[in-house]
Amino acid sequence: MARIAAAEREALSETRRTQILEAALRVWVRHGFDGSSVEAIAREAGRAKGTLYLYFPTKDAILEAIVGRYSLLPDMTELATALRDTPPDRAIPLIARRFYERLRERAPLVGLVLREFSLRREDARVFLERIVLPVNRLLAAYLDEFVTQGVLRPLDTFVAARALVGMLMIFVLSQHVFGGDEIQPISDDAIVETAQELFLRGILAPPRPS
Repeated sequence: MARIAAAEREALSETRRTQILEAALRVWVRHGFDGSSVEAIAREAGRAKGTLYLYFPTKDAILEAIVGRYSLLPDMTELATALRDTPPDRAIPLIARRFYERLRERAPLVGLVLREFSLRREDARVFLERIVLPVNRLLAAYLDEFVTQGVLRPLDTFVAARALVGMLMIFVLSQHVFGGDEIQPISDDAIVETAQELFLRGILAPPRPS
């Protein structure tokens, strides 16, 4: 019974943490990080201010938890591992689609990070080191293997990986954060398929003479 009670308490604690994080994200998207108080987050979450401090000692701790929870790193690590031996012409379309879909799901967070971290240099550095660069290195390591095999031509794989991520990121920003989908709608399929096609045709090695 004690184990069940402990499990129930842990589940309740996780539910409350999730409610607080989701409430904070909604508030910050509307009013910005500096323009929002802990009280506002508590009201949005339907909790007392003191309850928030039981889970997060500061507003900065809430922001760090949000970035960590919605990180793409675990998902992309799993995908990179599964596709490790899959040739680029089959793997890159899958990677591009998964990355774009996960980014679009997190569009409000993408907008928040862009707005807040442009003014918070130290937080931006931590975000780069913990989230952006590890994903970049995962994709670069995958490309390195196929450069070694001669499937891809020699190139700076770190820059190439950033280029693919950048193409997809700018479409999430322009279409789903800045409102471009209301001005010039573009289907997600068209975005992903065109981006991965441009990327692949630029890095595949020419066919070897028979």
